[in-house]
Amino acid sequence: MSKLKRIENVLLFLTLLFLPTQLGKHFWPEFSFIYSLPVDYLAPTIYFWDLLVVSLVTVWILRRPKINWLAFNLLMIFLLIQAVSLVGTVNIGAGLVRLEQYTLAGLFGIYLASSKLKTNNLPYFPLMLAVLFESVLAIAQFLKGGTLGLWILGERTFSISTPAIAKFDFQGIQFLRPYATFPHPNVLAAFMLVVSLLIGKRMVGFLAGLTTLLTFSRAAILAGAVAAFVLLNRKGRVVLMVVIIILSPILYTRFSSVFNFDNLAILRREELTQTAFKMFLSSPIFGVGLNNFIPKASDQLLVGPSRFLQPVHNIILLSLSETGIVGLAAFLSLIGYPIYRLLKLNLKPYPLSPLLLAWGIIIFLGMFDHYFLTLPQGYRLLFLVWGLSLSMLEWKK
Repeated sequence: MSKLKRIENVLLFLTLLFLPTQLGKHFWPEFSFIYSLPVDYLAPTIYFWDLLVVSLVTVWILRRPKINWLAFNLLMIFLLIQAVSLVGTVNIGAGLVRLEQYTLAGLFGIYLASSKLKTNNLPYFPLMLAVLFESVLAIAQFLKGGTLGLWILGERTFSISTPAIAKFDFQGIQFLRPYATFPHPNVLAAFMLVVSLLIGKRMVGFLAGLTTLLTFSRAAILAGAVAAFVLLNRKGRVVLMVVIIILSPILYTRFSSVFNFDNLAILRREELTQTAFKMFLSSPIFGVGLNNFIPKASDQLLVGPSRFLQPVHNIILLSLSETGIVGLAAFLSLIGYPIYRLLKLNLKPYPLSPLLLAWGIIIFLGMFDHYFLTLPQGYRLLFLVWGLSLSMLEWKK
């Protein structure tokens, strides 16, 4: 094995291991503020993970690899149309921030797509370590009711008494919904579900399931239960049903809360949805500009005690409002091609059905949240599954 190949393997290991972390340096130019408030979604950020990807791709190119040109062309078309949406937009700086983030995550996806990773050499070990670490950290945060001070990995400092922190109320007792090193418990839950499917190990699945449950992410718990029912045998499904029955008081409280004391989440999502449709109608072809939903909507979002400066909680509506019909078509083509090809193949072999389930979870969760297109761990996860899907398809030729 050449020296460059050994370096590449080390960098790949680290890139996968640190995928769920958010250690980075934020910069705060004028375009990243709304009403004098700094908004993370708009801020240029250099993440440690970004540096790993740049190093990995650089070493890989020096080895003169065989590139998956289909993946390359799909990504370039997607990025070009995202860039076109910025012509004449309100906040071009914010758009360039998101474009840079998509480019780095996309290059990682191209690397994976070009690697022809088979089942027996799928680099799941670093991902397994990542799940183990994030699970332990999340459980510790839940039990402590606060963070552990691991700022070096991007763990933010908060406790259950921090204003606006995610909590779960059961029988008058409040519990912290753990974040681990993620920006929100919902993103942590998505990572656990998708990566545990890719790894396919029972212990990893158990830890991921427990962590997902502790996040109390409604959509993720529902998606995880369905995925587990599909993958488990008859005995496993019986055990799953017993667990659901035992946990039914907690699950009922969590799911029913959205219709009573926790209905602010629904009201905000309704307002964001209406705003997204208004943006689309105002600029249906190319949208209002990539990453410009918040700047454009900042004077309209009023539900709740304070302004809710977030994108619409639906990746289809977000893409449609920011990049228009053309941008949505590019996004659907980007993810639709590997899904279509996987559906045409036999679903029995291991490399295929977990990937399809992973895509199903991404699409389902994307109907209720925006992080696959807006937050670093979200689009890293998206391009991880995208790259592995195209890699498997290349291998099956």
